[in-house]
Amino acid sequence: MDEIPVETLASMIDASIGGIPAATHDELRAFLGTLGPHRYAAVMVEPSQVRFARPILSDLGQTLVTVIAYPLGAMTTETKVLQAEQALEDGADELDIAMDLSAFRSGDEGRVVDDLRAVRRLAGDRVVKAIYYSALLDDEESIRAAELALRAGITFLKTNPGYGNVTTPHHVELIKHRFGSRLRVMASGGVRTHAEALAMVAAGADRIATSSHLAVLGLT
Repeated sequence: MDEIPVETLASMIDASIGGIPAATHDELRAFLGTLGPHRYAAVMVEPSQVRFARPILSDLGQTLVTVIAYPLGAMTTETKVLQAEQALEDGADELDIAMDLSAFRSGDEGRVVDDLRAVRRLAGDRVVKAIYYSALLDDEESIRAAELALRAGITFLKTNPGYGNVTTPHHVELIKHRFGSRLRVMASGGVRTHAEALAMVAAGADRIATSSHLAVLGLT
C-alpha cells in the first residue's frame, strides 16, 4: 500500500499506554507527553484514569476513549451501565464496550444484545465500539457477533481487547466484505509497526488501536 501522511494516519489511531498494566499517574502523564503535536482519533485510558487524564487531553485537543466491562465483558448489564455512566460523568468522549464473550459462546444472544444496547443508548451521540474478540472466534462466529452489534445499534466494531489477542488483515476484510459501509472496524491487538498498520488500512480498517503509536506512525 502507498504511504499515508503522518497526520492522516494519526487521525485513524486510538493510542494507549503499553507495557504498564497498572500505570501510575506519573507513568500516564509521561505517556500523554509522547503524543506530541499529532491529533489522534482518540487516546485510550482505563476507566479509573479518565478523571485524571481528562484535563490533560483537553489541553492537548485530544479525544478521550475508555473501556467498559474490559476485557471479557463479564459483568451484568446493570454494572456495565453504571460503569459507562461514571465514565461519561468523568469526561469520556467515546466508549469501547466488551461483548459478553461467555454469553455469546453460550448462545445467549439476547443477553449480548441487551448489554450492548443499554450502553449504546446511554452514550447518546457519542461513538461506541463493540469489542468482539476476532482472534477467539471463527469466521461464522465473527459475522454473527457483528450482526448482534448491529441489532444493538452499534455500527463500530473493535476486533480485540489486546492482551495477546492478535488481529489479522483477514479479520478486518471479513467484516468489511460482509457489511461494507454498514460497519466501521477498528483493528486492535498486535498492530505495532508502520507496515502492520498499513496492512490493516489496506484491508479496510477505519481505525487502529495500538500502544505503539509512534512506531505505527513510522517515527521510531
